[in-house]
Amino acid sequence: MKKWILIIGIPLILVLAGTAIYFTYSNSGKDTKAVLNGSPTNKEKSTVAQVDVEVDETENIVLTDEAIKEAHDTLNSLVGWGKSEEFSFSSNKKELESLFADIELIMIYEKKDTVKSDLQNALDAMEKAMKAEDVNGLIVAHRIVHDLDGYLNEDPLDGKVWGYTETVSKNAKKALKYIQ
Repeated sequence: MKKWILIIGIPLILVLAGTAIYFTYSNSGKDTKAVLNGSPTNKEKSTVAQVDVEVDETENIVLTDEAIKEAHDTLNSLVGWGKSEEFSFSSNKKELESLFADIELIMIYEKKDTVKSDLQNALDAMEKAMKAEDVNGLIVAHRIVHDLDGYLNEDPLDGKVWGYTETVSKNAKKALKYIQ
């Protein structure tokens, strides 16, 4: 049995060792040359490709205006049309948190400063309302978003302008009265 191990084992070890040596020395230096040739030296600078990216700002405006419409729809379903009288903070906590996050996201993409300011007022009113479980704060946020939706989406909605926004009414005093 030892003979078979010697007869098969020694040639196998020699073949494996020879293969390893062959691959080690046959590729020797090629990788290093490729790296040296591919990398810029002190004398040469590599050129970075310039890419001309066009951003369609009108698409962002449409998306933010649509998102404001969706936020208005959400507030309508929560506290609009008399629903504020039966509103429960505990059963609508997830919806309010999601809506809050959505409005924060809209603010990132919104270009108009007055709209951003109005949306911040809506967030402040929602935050105060959620902490105090005061449905009046949600009504304030709803009226802010209602006016923005009607104005930005050129939709008369129910014909009512609540006058809670800088963007539409040029005066956000009603919103600020609740927030402060």
